[in-house]
Amino acid sequence: MAKKKDTLKDLNDFMKNQSTDSKSEDQDYLSKKPTQLAEVEALKDEIKKMDELAEGSLSENEIASFIQKVADAHNISSRQVLYRVCEKVLENVKDREAADIMLENMVLYLKHQDLLLEKLKS
Repeated sequence: MAKKKDTLKDLNDFMKNQSTDSKSEDQDYLSKKPTQLAEVEALKDEIKKMDELAEGSLSENEIASFIQKVADAHNISSRQVLYRVCEKVLENVKDREAADIMLENMVLYLKHQDLLLEKLKS
């Protein structure tokens, strides 16, 4: 018959056998500077600022500026960010109208315009 294992005892033995050098490794890790965390934190701060604004105080210029900042942070075209924003807004529309469907189709066309023109030329 197999001997029953004592998991807690095994874990205790394992922890006793661990070297104390792991604390210095932890300190090295904690002293490293983040690589992309600053950009993410900056964007989170921007979003937090927008959330704190009173209703009706958010202007189109601020939205356009935010879209440009996101595009610059991810090294993509601001148009592509705008298309994605339009898609997300349209996904959340509950009562869709014909204009919503037309806008969605237009966004899809503009988003993939290069591919469509390339296929038409072939």
